[in-house]
Amino acid sequence: MMRRPAPDAAPVAKEYLINLIDSPGHIDFSSEVSTASRLCDGAIVLVDAVEGVCSQTVTVLRQSWVEQLKPILVINKIDRLVTELKMSPSEAYSHMSKLLEQVNAVIGSFYQGERMEEDLQWRERMEERANAAAEKDRTKKQTQDDESTQGGADTADYVERDDEDLYFAPEKNNVIFCSAVDGWAFTVRQFAAIYEKKLGIKRAILEKVLWGDYYLDPKTKRVLGQKHLKGRALKPMFVQLVLDSIWAAYEATTGGGKGKGYDITYT
Repeated sequence: MMRRPAPDAAPVAKEYLINLIDSPGHIDFSSEVSTASRLCDGAIVLVDAVEGVCSQTVTVLRQSWVEQLKPILVINKIDRLVTELKMSPSEAYSHMSKLLEQVNAVIGSFYQGERMEEDLQWRERMEERANAAAEKDRTKKQTQDDESTQGGADTADYVERDDEDLYFAPEKNNVIFCSAVDGWAFTVRQFAAIYEKKLGIKRAILEKVLWGDYYLDPKTKRVLGQKHLKGRALKPMFVQLVLDSIWAAYEATTGGGKGKGYDITYT
């Protein structure tokens, strides 16, 4: 991979050795998943775009959580949304949005459970220290200054944590959309690079708005939020710039739409 040794230096080739450990997704092979997770620094979690979150998905996500791995979510078999379920691009976008919410809900349940346990342990420590301080006060072995210092340490023990980085979000490039059987996969970063020059919008901005309630005004080529639509029926940018193109390719190659593809040229 090409990397810059310094911000102003020319890119140079740098080699990386990556070991991939493939573990079966079937519930009978949970021990293999458990063993592999202890050997890895990260995890790629595959979810079927049609089947969605299954019991084994929760098990695998929990294993990656317990081992403190940094997972990447792969929404696989998107081709099934076209060829089997006959969804429109807008319907597929809504379907995948709900799927992503389901996966993040699982992650959120792990986080909330851990925080509740930490909160309970903190309260137990606080109670123990309060009882110890009261006992010392009764026996006149602790001064008032010591008590106030001890109380300050108690209240500083519990620290709130930000859970924003725990969740999957395409704009964070930790979600991959793919069809393994047809051999393609992408993140929003790749489509942002494609449309950067065509739309005259910086790639960093496109990465943030290609997924979510953002819309492209066909006349002004400006990105609009949902509250600025003013009643216009515009497609989300992910549908207009990404899914419409994929669906057009499938329609043209699988005989859908009478063998005719859509016009996917954006000016």
